[in-house]
Amino acid sequence: MRQVKVVETGNGRRYKVRYRLGGRDTSETFTQIADARMFRDIIGNGRGDRVEQAMRWLRDRQAVEGSQAPTFGEWFETYVDQLTGITQRTRSDYRSMHRRYLSHLDPLPLTLITRTHVTTLVNDLDRAGRAAKTIKQTVHLLSTCLGLAIDEGHLTANPCRRVRLPSAKLEAVEARFLSYEEADHLVWAMPMHYRPLVVFLLGTGMRWSEATAIETRHVNMTAGTVRVEQAWKRVPGEGMVKSTPKTRKSKRTVNPATMALAAVKPLLRKPSDLVFVTPSGGPVSHSNFHTNIWQPACRAAGIVPAPRIHDLRHTHASWLLSDGISLEAVQDQLGHESMETTRKVYAHLIPAVGVAVGKAASLALNRALSAGLLGETDLRLVEKPIELASLSVGQVGQAAADGP
Repeated sequence: MRQVKVVETGNGRRYKVRYRLGGRDTSETFTQIADARMFRDIIGNGRGDRVEQAMRWLRDRQAVEGSQAPTFGEWFETYVDQLTGITQRTRSDYRSMHRRYLSHLDPLPLTLITRTHVTTLVNDLDRAGRAAKTIKQTVHLLSTCLGLAIDEGHLTANPCRRVRLPSAKLEAVEARFLSYEEADHLVWAMPMHYRPLVVFLLGTGMRWSEATAIETRHVNMTAGTVRVEQAWKRVPGEGMVKSTPKTRKSKRTVNPATMALAAVKPLLRKPSDLVFVTPSGGPVSHSNFHTNIWQPACRAAGIVPAPRIHDLRHTHASWLLSDGISLEAVQDQLGHESMETTRKVYAHLIPAVGVAVGKAASLALNRALSAGLLGETDLRLVEKPIELASLSVGQVGQAAADGP
């Protein structure tokens, strides 16, 4: 990054920033370090129109000092403070994302944030190996923040508009699917107290935060359903609290396996009581369960390396797909916000469903041929069905034209 050089003069300390203008090295000196840093950040790498932007800011800063647009850092705090309909956890997450990925924009006046800043941000995060989802969330946060600045009259256009983002790679989704045998061994390796919880996770596909927040009132043994209305969330300063589920579609009705309902039936107590608790009666902590229960049970079951607890959710979905359940139904069961999420995670399982579709098409075609539905000319093709089965589509078309 371009440096701000401290220079001691007879009139006191000054701050110098060197840059190239018109192909020659030059510098600008400031009395305030904040001005020097802002000038440096506007210039950036000195390419394209960045120097021109910095010089324009330098010329205009005195004239427009009283009416200058707020800096991004100032505006971001305004943006986060005025958000409604979000939890304190979400507000804290936005500030954390700002500190990690957007704080370098803080000194810039809103009017000097350009498309170049946005594309540089995207490319830098991509080169740093950040997930496509992280990049998308960061740019979305920046875009909505600047969108409010447009509404308030500080900007006329959003520099994030139409910036192309990296696509998520299917291979980046690491899902582990347990076999029937592995699942059986894992359940029996669990301590008796926690066995119903693992059976429930396998039989519902619910997220850990959802399953461990289920209360007796959410379980309908008559209808054979479980209602997901809350989930555990970590709130800064408050620890883990019960809050709304992850997304709009996460609030849903789940159809559990019969064995999963049978496992929880003895655990149902008062309507507001948690179904799954520790032996002492408290909420089940993910970290404690993972370290003290899950890992030892996986080793005892011979499942090494141990899968994640979340992989029980993936396993449930894979079992549904292997039995021919549609992606749409799996999406509803898991509470995915979009079909793309379901397809991305389980895309490689879809060919198994395609085989079943091909078999069904074959049976239908065989019935059609046997019933004579293709016409007298075409029926001549089925006099030797073995030969027909070995022909390609193009060869079948030629055979129909040539006749026997």
